[in-house]
This record gives sequence, C-alpha cells and structure tokens, in this order.
Amino acid sequence: MNKYEGIFILKVSLDNDAQQKLVEEIKEIITKNKGEIEQVQSWGKRKLAYPIKKQSEGIYYLIDFKLLPEMVKKIESVLKLNELILRVMTIKKES
Repeated sequence: MNKYEGIFILKVSLDNDAQQKLVEEIKEIITKNKGEIEQVQSWGKRKLAYPIKKQSEGIYYLIDFKLLPEMVKKIESVLKLNELILRVMTIKKES
C-alpha cells in the first residue's frame, strides 16, 4: 500500500452537518476499497484561484490515507461524480 494525500474542495453552501456527512462518505469510499484513513484536516473556507462550477470559494479538506495504487483512479472517478465536491486531487506521498 502507498501513502496518499487527497485534497477535496467542497461547495461553500454546505452547513457543518452536511460537510461532516460528506467527509464521512469520502472516508467510507476509501475504506471500502481497502484503504486506511490516517488523518483528516479541515482547512476551512478559502477563495479559489479561479471559478470552479461557478463557485468562487470552497471548503478545503486534506485527508491522508493508505491505498493500493490501482484503486486511486477508481476512487477519484467516483468522487468526481458527486456534485457537492468541486475538486478532487490525490498526490502520492514519499515514503
């Protein structure tokens, strides 16, 4: 298993409960695909460098996790279908 960090930008219109529910869904998708969550950090609301889906701000979350390399694209494609997530970026961490 490799270590990854995923940055997830959520729509700013979500309240705290909806944010937590969505983050739990993201974590559940990772763990269902044989991944392990190491850490979750909320970076809060930030202005985007350019509009994404007509949004100028987003709520950032950083999730560190372990996952098999072949599962990364699968998870990214599932998460990109969620309209409440503006952007998904996964980066492999150096061991």
